[in-house]
Amino acid sequence: MDAPEPAVFSTTVPARAEQLAPLRRTLRGWLTSRRVPRPVRHDVVLAAHEAVSDAIDQGGADRGTTVTLHLDHEVLVLTAVDHFTWTATAHPTQADRGLRVISRVAERVDLSVDDDRGSLTAYFAVRGDRR
Repeated sequence: MDAPEPAVFSTTVPARAEQLAPLRRTLRGWLTSRRVPRPVRHDVVLAAHEAVSDAIDQGGADRGTTVTLHLDHEVLVLTAVDHFTWTATAHPTQADRGLRVISRVAERVDLSVDDDRGSLTAYFAVRGDRR
């Protein structure tokens, strides 16, 4: 019998546009294997894509973004940690757009920023039969 797949997934993605499609594929595969319902999978993959896209737009290609998924009962938590500062400015930027998109698809979004690192945590309700 195969061992069950862990309920935690983590990867560090170079902040380059060509890394987005492989990231989306990998996340979809992990979420599918954990039997996360399709609408939630779509929202989580979209949120992760936006977080890494924001890192690319901020010019953090040399540092990468660490994307972590944690599935706990009926909550899936996406964390994206990057080495640029997420900010909300008076003049909308691409990063602001990404943050708005993530906020629309997640139940809750927390943002923690210090001098050289931003950490975004998005929470998604997982409903439905996952057996």
